[in-house]
Amino acid sequence: MLWLIESAQRILGMRGRDMPDREARWDRDGAAHGKFYRDYLPDQNKRYSCVHCQAHLAFHDDIISKSFHGSQGRAYLFNEVVNVRTGPAEERILLTGRHSVADIFCASCKTTLGWKYEYAFERSQKYKEGKFIIETIHMVKDNGWDLMAQ
Repeated sequence: MLWLIESAQRILGMRGRDMPDREARWDRDGAAHGKFYRDYLPDQNKRYSCVHCQAHLAFHDDIISKSFHGSQGRAYLFNEVVNVRTGPAEERILLTGRHSVADIFCASCKTTLGWKYEYAFERSQKYKEGKFIIETIHMVKDNGWDLMAQ
C-alpha cells in the first residue's frame, strides 16, 4: 500500500515538464524488488505511450528530431524517456557511422522500442550520446493532441 501512496505523491508533485528522477526509476526496475512501478507523465502535456501496453514513454516536447529510421521504419530521437529498460551496449555501424548503442525495451510489456546512444565515435554525432531512439510503430500519441488541432 505504501508504494501506491508514494506513486500518487510522485505524480502530484510533478509540475509541467518535470521528469521522474532517473536514478530512482532504475532502483525500481524490478531487479532488486521483483516489481516494476510505472512512471506516469502529467496530463497537461502532449505525450507518447507504448502502443502495446499504453505505458507512458515521453513528452512530445522532448523530441529532438523526427528524421531518423529504425529497422521497422520511421523513428524519433528523444532527449528523455520513462518506463524503459536498457540492454547491454554494443557497437553498431549505422547510417551515420559507428556508435555504441543499447537496445531499449518497454519496462512494462518488454517490447523492443528502439535504442539508446551510449557513445558516438565521430565528432559530428556526439550530440546523440545519452539520447533515445523510439520507432514510431511502437508508440501512440496519448494526451492533448485533439486540443492542439483547434
